[in-house]
Amino acid sequence: MSPLRIHLQLIGMVILWGASWPWGRVVAQAMPTFVASSVRFFFAIIPLIIWLYAANRFKYAKQLRLNQWVGLLLTALLGIFGYSTFFIWGLKYVPAGQGTMVVASNPVFTMFFAILLFKEKWNRWVVLGMIIAISGSLLALTKGNPTNLLQNFGFGQMLLLCALVCWVAYTLLARKVLIGIDSLTATTISSTFGFFMLTLAALWTESAEDWATVFQLNGSQWFSLLGLAFGSTVLAYAWYFDGVKRLGAGNASAYIILVPILGILFSAVWLNEQVDSSLIIGGILAVLGLGIMHWGRRLIK
Repeated sequence: MSPLRIHLQLIGMVILWGASWPWGRVVAQAMPTFVASSVRFFFAIIPLIIWLYAANRFKYAKQLRLNQWVGLLLTALLGIFGYSTFFIWGLKYVPAGQGTMVVASNPVFTMFFAILLFKEKWNRWVVLGMIIAISGSLLALTKGNPTNLLQNFGFGQMLLLCALVCWVAYTLLARKVLIGIDSLTATTISSTFGFFMLTLAALWTESAEDWATVFQLNGSQWFSLLGLAFGSTVLAYAWYFDGVKRLGAGNASAYIILVPILGILFSAVWLNEQVDSSLIIGGILAVLGLGIMHWGRRLIK
């Protein structure tokens, strides 16, 4: 596979992850939270299971030890059930463009706790990048007035903050409990566990009328739901794994820096969301900070 094709796939990955925010906003407005998340992962795990079977006939899944199965269950609880629930729920209240700034905070808090808990190496550039990225995120999330953080931080922002906590905890946990498990096997099994958790929650909390919303979706809403399932969950991860395999994790993950800007752009184009100066400046600062962080980490190595 040519290097050009790998880079084009990674650009496609970033586009799909940026698009997940307006898609999530559309789905969140159309369906109850648990029903939406359950249906999303139902459509996602089918191609993932087929892909895993085609790749290795479940060879590595059959070799997993009990502690690895427990680890996958825990990562599913945090990274699939927790994150997906708060992601969809939060987008019921927060515009997608503003919500996408949460993406900019994920690597920052992950790095912060990796330094704190796992003694990850750092330098002044990493710290500077973290400060700039967080400043940009706060500027965007508080509509340009970070000094009045509590006043501008509503219920929707709190839900997205919970999504952030789930994703950071998932990422840190995965570093410890998923050692020796290949990415495709881990993603497929975690997504399957997450689907069953989400479905049980939906059956427990949602009514028959809530489930009936699946059959009342219009074309745009179905496109957004399937885009989340096949595009942002399956295809984007396939391209990301390819990039990691061919270019290394550091080079592949560098593309994720672009997600906040694309999320804001797509939300403005597809949903006609207002893009004010705080969102633009905050987005630029977040991307700049993530770029400095990534560069600083490369200097350490």
